[in-house]
Amino acid sequence: MRASYYAKAFHELTAAQTIEGGTLVKQFVATIIGNGHAHMFPKIVRSLERHLRREEKKSTIEVTSAKELSPAQVSGLLRQEPFKHALSAKHKKVQRKTDETLVGGVVVRTGAFRIDASYKRSLAELYQSLTSQ
Repeated sequence: MRASYYAKAFHELTAAQTIEGGTLVKQFVATIIGNGHAHMFPKIVRSLERHLRREEKKSTIEVTSAKELSPAQVSGLLRQEPFKHALSAKHKKVQRKTDETLVGGVVVRTGAFRIDASYKRSLAELYQSLTSQ
């Protein structure tokens, strides 16, 4: 048995919320000890932390722009093409960042998508097309 299996099972049980938290932890610990895997507790905790970070990353949208955007501007931007196709109901958190190397435009990142609508990328593509001929 791998520690990641225990971590994933624990996460799924806590997400389902079918058993009260304190009882769930006691039963989970008893199961691990009963299986003779008590030595795996540190690895299980690390695996659970990694799993939770991955889940949080999947539910976070990161909007990077050349200048600071207000929450209303970001909300309006995410409803426009091509960004609205990257959004889903699982996205719960929006992080706003600034990057002075962007000339203008925005870069939107989600767990699976990266949409680069920045002027920096457009200028780089233009430069590549001009110098490749």
